[in-house]
Amino acid sequence: TMASSTAVDRMGFADDGDIEEGDITVSPTSPPSSAVPVIDNGAWDWLDASTKSNSKTVSINKSSPHKSANHKSSSVFTGDLSDDTGSSIGKEANPIKVHKMSKEYEFSDNDSGHDAESLCFVIYFVFCIVFSSVVWDPLGSARDENINPPFGVPQGVGINLVGIAIGCAFFAWKGGCNAVIAGPDLLPVVFFAEAGASVMVTLMEMNKSLYPVDCGEDAAHRFLGGVAAAEGSDPCADVFHRALGGETSELHPDLYSKLVPTTLMAMMIGNAVTGLLFYGLGKMKNTASVIGFIPASVVAGFLTCIGYKVIKLAVLITTGFSFKEKYIRNLGIQYDHVNDPWLPLTIALIYGILLYGLKHRHVFAAEKLIMSFIIVPLIFFFIICAASGVSMDRLREENWFLTQAVDGEGCGMVDGDIVAGGGNCAFTRTNFWQTLQVAYGGLFSGGVAWAAVPRCIPIFIMGSCMTSLDSMLKLTSSEKALGVDLDYNHEMKLGGKATLVSALWAGSPAYGQTKFNVINLSIARTSDSPVPTLLLGALCLIVFLSGMAGPIINYMPRFLLGGLCVFAGVGFLYENLWEGRKNMNRVSFAIVWVIFLVNFIWEFFILQNLPTNIQPMVPGLLVVFILGIVLSTFEFMFAFMHKAKEPEIRGGDVCCSSAVRSEKHDTQLSVMSPWFQVFRVESFVFFGTANNLYQQLKAHLADQKASKPKAERTKYLLFDLTDVTGIDSSAKNVFFKVHRLLKTDGINLVWAMMNPKIVEKFAAWGLYDGAWQFDSLDLSLRFVEDKLLYRASRLSEKWMVNDTVRRIFERQVLANVFNISVRPDEKTFSSARLQPWSHRINLLAGEELCGDEDDKLYMLYAGEVQIQGRDGSKYSVFTGSFFNLDRLLVSIGALPSPPMTIGAVATVDSMVLVLPRNKFKEMQKSDGALAQKLLMTLIVQKESNRPGRVRPVARSRKTLAGDLDSSFLDNSINYPVNPNRSMAKRLLNGSDYKISLTDAQKESFCQIFDVICQPGEDEIPMDRFSAFVSMEAHALGSNIEHEQFMAIIDASGIDEDGDGSLSKDEFLSFLRGLFLADIPMKEMDTLRSTYDAAVAKAPHLPMDESRVLVLFAELGFDINSSSMGDVIGVIDADGDGDVDFSEFLTGIGMMKQFCILAKQLDVAFDDYKNRSTQMRSGAAVRFQDANVPQQGRLQRGASALFSSITGEKMSALPQDNSEEENGSNGVELDAGDLEAFLSVPREEAEEMVFLADQDEVEAKQGQNKDEVSANRTIDREEFQQLIRSWS
Repeated sequence: TMASSTAVDRMGFADDGDIEEGDITVSPTSPPSSAVPVIDNGAWDWLDASTKSNSKTVSINKSSPHKSANHKSSSVFTGDLSDDTGSSIGKEANPIKVHKMSKEYEFSDNDSGHDAESLCFVIYFVFCIVFSSVVWDPLGSARDENINPPFGVPQGVGINLVGIAIGCAFFAWKGGCNAVIAGPDLLPVVFFAEAGASVMVTLMEMNKSLYPVDCGEDAAHRFLGGVAAAEGSDPCADVFHRALGGETSELHPDLYSKLVPTTLMAMMIGNAVTGLLFYGLGKMKNTASVIGFIPASVVAGFLTCIGYKVIKLAVLITTGFSFKEKYIRNLGIQYDHVNDPWLPLTIALIYGILLYGLKHRHVFAAEKLIMSFIIVPLIFFFIICAASGVSMDRLREENWFLTQAVDGEGCGMVDGDIVAGGGNCAFTRTNFWQTLQVAYGGLFSGGVAWAAVPRCIPIFIMGSCMTSLDSMLKLTSSEKALGVDLDYNHEMKLGGKATLVSALWAGSPAYGQTKFNVINLSIARTSDSPVPTLLLGALCLIVFLSGMAGPIINYMPRFLLGGLCVFAGVGFLYENLWEGRKNMNRVSFAIVWVIFLVNFIWEFFILQNLPTNIQPMVPGLLVVFILGIVLSTFEFMFAFMHKAKEPEIRGGDVCCSSAVRSEKHDTQLSVMSPWFQVFRVESFVFFGTANNLYQQLKAHLADQKASKPKAERTKYLLFDLTDVTGIDSSAKNVFFKVHRLLKTDGINLVWAMMNPKIVEKFAAWGLYDGAWQFDSLDLSLRFVEDKLLYRASRLSEKWMVNDTVRRIFERQVLANVFNISVRPDEKTFSSARLQPWSHRINLLAGEELCGDEDDKLYMLYAGEVQIQGRDGSKYSVFTGSFFNLDRLLVSIGALPSPPMTIGAVATVDSMVLVLPRNKFKEMQKSDGALAQKLLMTLIVQKESNRPGRVRPVARSRKTLAGDLDSSFLDNSINYPVNPNRSMAKRLLNGSDYKISLTDAQKESFCQIFDVICQPGEDEIPMDRFSAFVSMEAHALGSNIEHEQFMAIIDASGIDEDGDGSLSKDEFLSFLRGLFLADIPMKEMDTLRSTYDAAVAKAPHLPMDESRVLVLFAELGFDINSSSMGDVIGVIDADGDGDVDFSEFLTGIGMMKQFCILAKQLDVAFDDYKNRSTQMRSGAAVRFQDANVPQQGRLQRGASALFSSITGEKMSALPQDNSEEENGSNGVELDAGDLEAFLSVPREEAEEMVFLADQDEVEAKQGQNKDEVSANRTIDREEFQQLIRSWS
């Protein structure tokens, strides 16, 4: 997953983590699906091993580079990869072919498996010498007279050999692949060197006895070696030994006894910390995912710092001078008694760069190239020395080799004391137990300076983290190199155990090394046998026990060791500081350079000027480690803010709850859709994303203020945090700002969140004060919708200062309860229609319904029920909704199985209506129209009953009026223009012909009456009837209280005989008066002839809805009004699709009733305008209505209303054609009128006008630049629609 070099494997010098041409095989075509990208030669090299079963060969090729925009990612590679080989390393010992472009290298059957461990041992042993010299040579530990043989580089080699032996044993025993070779690498060695320098500086602070000769800084940083110059020529030659930390003088002999034990103990503690971290990472659920948390740029930056550190060590090993600005000038000073420091450094630079160049260009196989560069230079060097007649002693005197101050056999000692500057003594054979003896002996004898150990803690932490990262990346590359699948968790735990055991034996960390794994596999030809790994470990153990490392080191010149350091360091620098530009975006590549430059400036210029007691605590690697964490945090935030999904603001027109609401309520909510928005936030929220969220919200509110009047702005804002995985504490203040901003603007805040941790966090922060919180977006939307409907209801009630308006409003509520419309496109369904085929049950909170075999249909009367879906989803059902409908639809074949509902539970005490399947079957037989209406209602609810559905926007008059389809008027039967188009107006002039309910209507109403009656009763007590009406109204969404219903029913005069009970005749009479108005007898003949003429025009066709609409249009009725929709759904109550004359007359009576009510509302509208004019002008100005006589206007309106309900004779209300001529139709109400005569605040008045006005009005800048206004008004038709729709 890292878009950085798994070239972190270069920590094994040539171990650059990629399988290169000539190394071992890579799939010759496309890269494998799980391949790990590594940086080398500016391209992606893919690690894969493939075998052809027919030839039993392992083919290795470099795949074509895969470069795309995806590779520019700063942390994650997302390329589309595929493995077309699907094969792995062969298991049989057959000839292995290693292909490199056109060249082919073969390992014959004569290549024994023993060659693998031999070659690996030689290379690894040389590297161990480099590792040891990096740590122990600068410390001058051989000056401790209490340790014999002197402790130094040979013992350090033994420490690394122990780590290799233990690592190989563990991984051969329990590893996922037997070919894995485990041991130390350069990265932990660098941190060991830092720890040793820290110990040295701490001891120097304790050194109170300095040598009497003041030799200055130059002598303090001279390289140990050479012989003392002639007396007086250079009295300070090699008096002091240079330490890695910088400016340090030679320790007092008493302190040298603490140097080695303390350094060893610090290293053992550091190894133990590393082992524990290895094991801890292995215990995680997904170790590999840890790698992805560190951006590639930060890892690459760390590697450049390691590379710089290695180059510094190369300078130190080769010249003896620290690569710092303060001491670099020493490289230019010629000392008579030592060789010119530039000479070995130049050789080392040429050696290392040339080796890296050949390796990078893949000229030879890596293992052969490295072996050649070890052996050939040694041969040439010794040939030149022999030809020149220079002895080994002379070469040691001139610092061509590593030496020590004393050798325990007399060298460097005079009369029992170390000579000034020590001697250039060769290394001798050591005792294998010496390291453990010094470490544990110092621990128990007080030889450890514990004051120095705490200063190494930052180094322990930093080194353990980087070494763990190195180990995980090597696991990734080794997996591909060996063609096996490794369990990262198991391998990390195994490495942790091996490192802990190694730490107890004073050994180095042990984890898999990719390059040695590759060498082992390429020679041994198998990854199944543990023998090569065990043999390598045995060889290391034998050399360690023999103590022969010292004599071997005597023949390793400094330029060779320094050159290998240059080889490793140049790889880190070149591949990340130059090649990295091809694999990273500009920001990531800049971060790499920032980390590198900060480290360089810190170590080259700043660190040396700090107090010596501070220097070891703040090495450059620690500084850039902290810097890397900061940069990675900012890079993550930057990438997350740009790549994460932006917070989304959705309007109320596209956000609906799953609550099933009537068409009128949906229409109301669509009008109020600007009053609420949903602010959707996803993923993880921290300060950066939270601040973006706040700025977006702020801009949204500012845009509203600039473009909308206050009455049309947001009232409720829902923060949908249901998909948020977590919220960082840094975002706390931003959410407080959100809370404060919304409170200042008067906006109600609603939180929707389901993560319990986030819920608890918000509660602890106090963000619920003055806000609401729900567990789902659906519940939040339902809450806001209910709040808005309640708010609109309260606003609409302010119109009730006029008694006529109030009574019409209440009458409409009653009409909704007993609505028997069978229009299939009408979503509203009066539950009273279902009473004959159903029964009610009460549920306690927690009671369950909808079991496996339950195919009943349920309708929620009161309370709340939660549904459990088959897909695991849960949603709530609210008042008026059907549930378990899918089981019913499946059982009758209307939906495919299986049903989605698998259970339901009452969340609060609830009441439901139960319709069994057998009753539904009976309904289909006895009342097919009702059954069809119910089925259509269920299907519509099934489609719309989902959170987040889109609610159609309704703003125009036509949409709010019902939007009946009248397009057929021009396309069907061609009726001539009827001369009776004024019939609708003439029908208002008389009521001496009583229109009756149709037989189908009477039957439906009688069924409802029988359900309300108790068995054996003929009449219904008025209190029970009122309770029934109240419950049904609430199921439809009414807010009128039960006591108010009682008053409404009492005032209606439904109980004609006053006995406190309701008979069936009284019930039918009440419903007839509720829906119908009587007509003039003189118009009956005209109506009959008109109907017959319409039928005669197409006698072969039924008189269906379309033809009835044409007929009503010819009579002069407005077929686009909402009233017409109610009429069409009711008159064909038997559902036969043919409207006979009696049903037609019923429709005429209903339309006249609507016309009468409309006239009464016109009277009220005029009264409102008149009163507002009086109040605003202060004069007794009367508004004259040209249509209605002034005398008894309001009283006549009220009596007409209730005379129609009770069936009494009603006064005629004439309709004049001069309505448009006298201009009364142009009267409109504005917010100022409502503010005046209703005595409501201006803000509420504007909201009331906004709810009623059905016109699109453009907002304009007000007198105050900060205000926006819209010139909204209410005309007569909008006023009437408001009263009918908002009941």
